[in-house]
Order: sequence, then C-alpha cells, then structure tokens
Amino acid sequence: MNISNKSLVIALLFSAAINLIILGAVGGMMAASLRHNPAAPPIPITKIQSSYNFRFNPKVFIRALPEPERRKAIKAMRMAAGKHRQIYKGIGQTHRELGALLTAENLDDEKIAKTFARLRVQEAEAQELGQTIILDILRNLDPQTRKRVIRAASRKPERRKRVNPAKQRQKQRQNRNQQ
Repeated sequence: MNISNKSLVIALLFSAAINLIILGAVGGMMAASLRHNPAAPPIPITKIQSSYNFRFNPKVFIRALPEPERRKAIKAMRMAAGKHRQIYKGIGQTHRELGALLTAENLDDEKIAKTFARLRVQEAEAQELGQTIILDILRNLDPQTRKRVIRAASRKPERRKRVNPAKQRQKQRQNRNQQ
C-alpha cells in the first residue's frame, strides 16, 4: 500500500479534529455536571415568620400614599435632600478612601478598620434620616391608611416579564390584520 503524503496529512488533520470534538464534548459535560451538582448540599435558610415580609420599597411607599399626604411626603423629602446628599457624598468619599487603602502596596489594618467604622457610622446616619422621614409621614396617617401603605411598600415588587421584540411585533401585526 502506497499512501501519499497529502493523504497522510488529511487523515492526521481529520483525526485531530475528531479528537478535539470528543474532548470538547466531554469537557462540556463535565462543566455542566459541576454546575448543576454542587459538591456540598446548600445550607437551608429559615425565614422568620412575621405578619409582613418587610422589604421596604420607598418608591412604592410614596405611590401608595393618598394624594395630599404624597405631596407632603415629597416636600419633606425635598427638604431633606441637602442633608441626604451631604451624607451620601461622605459615603462616596469613604468608599474611595477605602478602595485606595485596600489596593495599596502595604495594607494598614488600623486605617482600614477606622475607615470601615466611619463608613458604618455614615450608613447608619443615612438610614436614620430615611427612617425619620418615613416615621414623620406615617405619624400623620390614620391606622387603616397606614396599614395599607405599609403593606404596599413591603410587598415584593413584581418582576417584569421579558418581552421578545420580534414576537411583540408579530402580535401587533396580527392584531392589526384582525382589525
């Protein structure tokens, strides 16, 4: 049997391609099995049972208020905007300082600890300001309205459905054709 060099090269390339395809398939299956079967079972999370699953959404809170109270709430929030802006500028500055400290050549544990402590204080100030505004608004509401507003604000926001633009256009065309 006389095999030419050209035929030998083609057979070698074909064999290498088949081997790469098989190797890719095996690697893909291994990656998929690792992704879907973690080594350790997940840690069970126990939820605290309460009358409300309290995740406060300030935008929904404002929208749920009756119109006169909504105007008052927006006015109160605008009045606190300067203080709010000042606090968040400080938080931003602290984050930048912290980033510089954490990426420095030599880590200074004492400075990092002080910066983290200052960040905690600033974040607590921001929380306190927001909670004070909310409490002032709630004080002026009757109990039934307050309950309705808190329920609305603590509800988990609905997830938006992803819309495929092509399918949406197709439905619009079908609706136009039917009319």
